[in-house]
Amino acid sequence: MTTDINLRSLKFAILQCLASGRGQQHKFNLIGKGYSPGSLESALGLQLDSAQRHLAVIAFNELEHAELIRPTYTDLVNPEEWVEITDSGRQALERRHLDALDAALDGIAANLIEIRAGAWAAVSSGRPDALRQAAHSARELIDQTLKVGAPEEAIIASPWFSPDKSSGSGVTRRHRLRYLMQAHRGNASDSEIRVAEQACELVLATDDRLKAIAHSRNAVAVSDVRDALIAAEIALRRVLLPEGAA
Repeated sequence: MTTDINLRSLKFAILQCLASGRGQQHKFNLIGKGYSPGSLESALGLQLDSAQRHLAVIAFNELEHAELIRPTYTDLVNPEEWVEITDSGRQALERRHLDALDAALDGIAANLIEIRAGAWAAVSSGRPDALRQAAHSARELIDQTLKVGAPEEAIIASPWFSPDKSSGSGVTRRHRLRYLMQAHRGNASDSEIRVAEQACELVLATDDRLKAIAHSRNAVAVSDVRDALIAAEIALRRVLLPEGAA
């Protein structure tokens, strides 16, 4: 099969190779090197170039860090480079969730995972137009999560709701953050809401800035867009995941 090559797609392809293979594989038998293609390339139906292979190594390392794959430690020569998929890795493959935030977003709306994945894929490309799209996707991820996960009627019906005059409907972003935090974490502290609010502000400010320079000669900084995406995920983790969740 062929597929878009990005970090997320490579992670699932690696998991699939390990799940459907002989139980364990050597890292570079899987990823390949130079003119020696690996099983990953066979699964993807293409030959990886050097940049894609490097991305595959990053995907492999992140999967190991997340404990979705692990070394078998059974080989005498390369004990850490023979790996197998873990039970958590099999669950991630089956559910198409790479982490707890994926699962939480999927519980609200399935397309939110695709928005998140698309934003990171755009950042990886490094192209100015793609970076602007990534910044907009970070904003969209926040907006859609709050809109779908915390609908106005549910907020207004909440016993703690007090309308804010600055909003036509009386419902603000802070209300939505509080509603989501209570629904997903069981509590909503002011300090946690403030952190989520500030993270959201960075996402919105970055998108506004990149829109403003869309037709200028100013370069788009990859670090700015990456920071905005990280901020979006910080906000969402604060409101959707139990304290200490990955």
